[in-house]
Amino acid sequence: MLRTRFAAKRWGLSALVMLLGFAAPASLEAATLRWKFKPGETLRYAMDQKTITTLSVAGAQKIQSTLTQTIDLSWAVKDVTADGTAEVAQTIDRVRTKMESAFGTFSYDSKDAKEPEGPIATALVPMLKALVGAQFTFRINPQGELSDVKVPERVAQAIRDAGPPASGANTTFSEEGLKNMITQSSLSIPKEDIAPGKTWTRQTKVPSPPIGTMTLDKTYSYLGPDPKASGVEKIGLVTKLGIEPQPDGKVDLEIKSQEAKGNFSFDNAAGRVLDSDVLEKFALTITFMNMKIDQNVETTTTMKLVKDGAPNPSS
Repeated sequence: MLRTRFAAKRWGLSALVMLLGFAAPASLEAATLRWKFKPGETLRYAMDQKTITTLSVAGAQKIQSTLTQTIDLSWAVKDVTADGTAEVAQTIDRVRTKMESAFGTFSYDSKDAKEPEGPIATALVPMLKALVGAQFTFRINPQGELSDVKVPERVAQAIRDAGPPASGANTTFSEEGLKNMITQSSLSIPKEDIAPGKTWTRQTKVPSPPIGTMTLDKTYSYLGPDPKASGVEKIGLVTKLGIEPQPDGKVDLEIKSQEAKGNFSFDNAAGRVLDSDVLEKFALTITFMNMKIDQNVETTTTMKLVKDGAPNPSS
């Protein structure tokens, strides 16, 4: 009797294992993720970004500023090679920017015929106007890796006209700074098949004088299919910021704390990002000429694909 019961239990366990094996959900299977492009198609995205910066110097009052931006942009696919690499022209169709601080407020909408006035407007508006409508070209492969980024001449000229504060080597609005920003904007995916829970990494280095070089170590994780949307894959992101000090640099930066994470919805059938949201929080201490400045930066960025037939965000 004991042997019979043991055999029955063993058979039941084997049957359970077999049933679980045959009934394994598709979400446990490895997926092949790929960006896909068609010549002549246009992808339109709407990006919203909000950055809150707080500066604190010992013995002085804290200073807080808020920068809010809404950017409507489009990717026009010019050509696609046999290996799936696309030649793309990116156009910024509309820019809305608002800056609020203790020193004043600046607001600009490229669609508004009336331009703002004041010293901030004098410095920024010509460059913002040059960006709108300009075509940045690049190549993007099926893994989402960008190369051959080219800045249009009218933008390059506006940068040169803005002088050293904007056009200095590798600043945000310099030619190299814009190239770096565009190169980092794409979602990178692995070439090999990826199973849920697995991760892959990408590192980028951004020169940030006079501090040094900023390193961004991005760790992506495949979260599996979205249970609420057929054909959509979920991808997570965690980013770690590092600083390689500039030799003999006069400015020192220490990262006190950081949190940077995000999520992407990727339409694998169509081969494109549907939407994303990224949160970044950094607490830094900057030391310059024996003066310490504590800086807290919090940025939220969301991006959504504007589907065909939907109203253009720029209208």
